Amino acid sequence: MHEDRTAAKSHEAANSAPNPAAEEKEQSLRGTFVSVLLLGAFLALVWIGIFVLFIARD
Repeated sequence: MHEDRTAAKSHEAANSAPNPAAEEKEQSLRGTFVSVLLLGAFLALVWIGIFVLFIARD
């Protein structure tokens, strides 16, 4: 039981230390999020444009 507490403390200490790899991973995920938002916006605009054309031709 005491070993579990020690392991948890050392694990917390490892997580609190600055880790450059974690920062790079977060930047990569932020870029992915922006890319997905832009792709979604593009698809929404294309869909709306085609819908407007469909309504206008009717």
